[in-house]
Amino acid sequence: MNKERRPSKQGQIVKLVNPVGVENPRETYLILHDLDNCSDNDIIYVVSITELQRNINNPTAALHKAVTKAELAVVAESLQSYVESWNKL
Repeated sequence: MNKERRPSKQGQIVKLVNPVGVENPRETYLILHDLDNCSDNDIIYVVSITELQRNINNPTAALHKAVTKAELAVVAESLQSYVESWNKL
């Protein structure tokens, strides 16, 4: 994995390293829980940023996706830094 960083904390924005099937390789996800005691093979839950936007009035209705920590690469430290990065494009 070239320079890709595994997630280490709740709230980080990540992408799937190797999306399969109908998974969108551009989709970004928010880490939903604390990763302090998680190994790379542990299942963690993420939520798609797109799903959060679709469910802006009820974010708890956004579908959660179960993935292993090893399947993810960090693209931003927080939702705020991710949104701010759009201004730099």
